[in-house]
Amino acid sequence: MLRAFGYGIGGLAVCFVIAAGLEYWSDPGFWQRYLNQPDDAMEPGPDFYLPQFAMDEPSGKFFVTAEHGEKTIDPVTLKAAADWAGQTGGTAFIVVHKGKIQIERYWQEGGAEELMTGRAMTKTLNALLAGAAIDDGAIAIDDRIGEYLEEWQDAPQGDITLRDLLYQASGLENPPLGPGAWNRFTRSAWTGDVVMVALDHEMAHEPGTVFDIGNVTSQLIAIVVQRAVGKPIQEYFVEKIWQPIGADRGSFFMDRADGMIHIDCCFRTTPHNWLRLGALMLNDGVWQGERVLPEGWVNTMTMPSPRNPNYGMHIWLGREFVENRPYSETRPAGVPHREPFVRDDIYFFEGGGYRTMYVIPSENMVILRLGKRHADWDASYLPNRLIEGLLEESEAP
Repeated sequence: MLRAFGYGIGGLAVCFVIAAGLEYWSDPGFWQRYLNQPDDAMEPGPDFYLPQFAMDEPSGKFFVTAEHGEKTIDPVTLKAAADWAGQTGGTAFIVVHKGKIQIERYWQEGGAEELMTGRAMTKTLNALLAGAAIDDGAIAIDDRIGEYLEEWQDAPQGDITLRDLLYQASGLENPPLGPGAWNRFTRSAWTGDVVMVALDHEMAHEPGTVFDIGNVTSQLIAIVVQRAVGKPIQEYFVEKIWQPIGADRGSFFMDRADGMIHIDCCFRTTPHNWLRLGALMLNDGVWQGERVLPEGWVNTMTMPSPRNPNYGMHIWLGREFVENRPYSETRPAGVPHREPFVRDDIYFFEGGGYRTMYVIPSENMVILRLGKRHADWDASYLPNRLIEGLLEESEAP
């Protein structure tokens, strides 16, 4: 298709591509994707995420659906919330309260069996894996990553700690999204060698001094953990997280067939499996009575980081109200909120297109909204309305 030349076919554009090609000549996977990029680069179809590491495990028990007359949230509120979710680009909306599904809705191409990308929701999986590796004694949270990355053993980047990575405060340069093959954000997203690209980043700040959400920072957690535990990160994920929670189908985007998974973005699984991950967090890392995550790790993850009260260890928090919750201390882009959260213990997985999974421990509630970006999005709306719609014990069946 050669849509890469869509910026205007001509001598200048060709020169730019050739120049980029000289720099990236050793990355044919990048060129294959770049020269066949999707119509919407932010929302590629499933066929774009190839090759993939696919999982198809036996499915375990899941939540039951509250029958008519068993709802613990006002049915009128549930319908209003679902209508709003659908009107604002939703493809899936599920609410679990006190262990029962209160409502489950799908729109557009979505369905209960559909593998749906969480985009940057994927990043939170790195924190779960880091907790498992720490519990296994393979790594410590304040270790220098240079102890595990020989390429950076004596470099300034080697002084970054695992804690810095988890807080998204690595200090690494974080190039913005932009057009063209020479854009390093694009290269990072579509590379055929995620390790090579991740290690091709310089320091921009002292570690721990600047909050700045970056794909490379997330990918580095997986690279460090993989080297620490001595096995492919996808195998470690299946062993430590996926099988224990009874999840079945899912897939990671791989850089190349014999390479590494992307775990900075674009993990795809069913809405029910996304909810399993949320429920695991809700219950302090315990699933169906069995401990999966180390005791206390969820609490560690959800404590505010030094640089951002609304961010923990690779997970968002609802501690302080800001109308535009920023992704970075250095750039203005963020997520809109029209009101404070009505519970300050809320935390959430969040990805592009306002894909969000809210966990509210004080209310024993998990809310999943998958979908696409919409101009009317308000990140506080769904949890606040659903909490307001909780029935008193005297009203509930």
